[in-house]
Amino acid sequence: MPTYRICLTDQIASFRLGIAFLLLLALMLGGCATLPVPPPSLPVYALPPTSDGDLQAVTHQYAGLHSPDRSGFLLLNRNDDALNWRLALIDHATTAIDLQYFIWQGDSAGSLLFKRLMLAADRGVRVRMLVDDLGFATRDKIIAAICQHPNFEIKIFNPGRVRESTLGGLGEFLIYFKELNRRMHNKLFVADNQLAIVGGRNIGNEYFGLKAKYNFRDIDVLTVGPVVKEISSAFDRYWNAESAYPGGAMSTKVTREDLRKLMVQVTAQLENEKKDLKSYALEPQSWNRRLRQLPEQLKPGEAHFVQDQPTVENGEEMRLVQMLDRLAAPSHNELIILTPYLIPVGDFLKDLSRLEKEGVAVKILTGSLGSNNHTVTHSHYRKYRRRILMTGAELYEFKHDPSAAVMDQAALPPVESKFISLHVKALVGDRQRCFAGSLNLDPRAIDINTENGLYIQSRELCGAMATEFDRLMSADNAWRVGLDEKNRLFWESGEARVTLQPARGFGQRIADFFFRLLPIESQL
Repeated sequence: MPTYRICLTDQIASFRLGIAFLLLLALMLGGCATLPVPPPSLPVYALPPTSDGDLQAVTHQYAGLHSPDRSGFLLLNRNDDALNWRLALIDHATTAIDLQYFIWQGDSAGSLLFKRLMLAADRGVRVRMLVDDLGFATRDKIIAAICQHPNFEIKIFNPGRVRESTLGGLGEFLIYFKELNRRMHNKLFVADNQLAIVGGRNIGNEYFGLKAKYNFRDIDVLTVGPVVKEISSAFDRYWNAESAYPGGAMSTKVTREDLRKLMVQVTAQLENEKKDLKSYALEPQSWNRRLRQLPEQLKPGEAHFVQDQPTVENGEEMRLVQMLDRLAAPSHNELIILTPYLIPVGDFLKDLSRLEKEGVAVKILTGSLGSNNHTVTHSHYRKYRRRILMTGAELYEFKHDPSAAVMDQAALPPVESKFISLHVKALVGDRQRCFAGSLNLDPRAIDINTENGLYIQSRELCGAMATEFDRLMSADNAWRVGLDEKNRLFWESGEARVTLQPARGFGQRIADFFFRLLPIESQL
């Protein structure tokens, strides 16, 4: 073995020993604040679909309009529709609500949904919430306090065992990097095992038009029919996985009184923020009119719910992108790709070239520097622009200041966003097949995190989705990226053409320059 490799091995071993020492020191100083081993428990599964109630009536009415194997879909483009439909499902649920999210923030939107869920639990609805450890904006004692409610249970996916110590947590993450680096990016919402919402939105102000700095332009799909059973089964697999840690075991120092105090705080928070929440009902209400109209609005089709498995078993894993390859028939005419974060992985560029040779028109919409909420990701995407264009694909970048119509979809009065960011993750093939879910086209989504989404075959839904995406790629909302005769990049929108990538300001350009120097592309 060469000498330099021996030295490198010694350095790595010394580094790990140093981190282990820091971790041990942090545990000693922090009073060994680690998660206990949870008590053994039996698996818990989704309740059967309700046999009555308002949500069951929607499914029953839809089934009378279409064959039993046809699920129904409603595209949720507007941020206010996305939150209002979640509130409607919560307010009308009678037996069970299951939720799975990467991020659940403690802001206005997160608190509003949480309070409604708690009120549903008060009236006897079983609530199961599964959230990734890195995306839950509360502390362990609050999680445990919520679990004091007999009908409300939270589980945390793949939590670090070291708590209440920043140094210890960092040391644990470095030592167990491979295990803790795998995060649950999945998103789903199921009510009464009758209706479900799947898509790209997490729970937080920016996903529902309530953030002053920026808001997302995103999509969800509201669905009824046979595919809902697949979604519930997929949730159960994560809920009963070894990586899902019971929130009630995160602290033994809480009581029902702590839960009562928490609800008082949440109610006061919502009262203080009601001015920004004026587009939403702060208390439960009847959504019967909206529910009665829904069956006629649903687009029929066949669907499958696909997801990565919660843990890697025996060192092998079938990734979601591979499942999509098997499920999706090849496109013959057109393929539309929307992804907020684009860093080609594997054979992506070769596949684009192959599609071009087969006569398939490929259109890609991703975020511009100006519209990107993660400048560091854009900094590592930028070097692939020329290679993407050389495959023959059309490349568009979403504007941070899109048309008034798109602004209206994303930001709600009285909020005035400084910019709009693209957050849609979708594929549409030949306007007949589509995928909508949590999957970005970057290394973290493709190789590291877990993801999920709906694969749908429906001319009506996929056609409507493609038409909406055409609008997002129009000159009012996006820059078309191209190469001139000297192989120089340009950005074109209507009659305007620039040769410097659009940004929100000079400071962002400086950040972009330095971020691209960081050797972290595989983690983005």
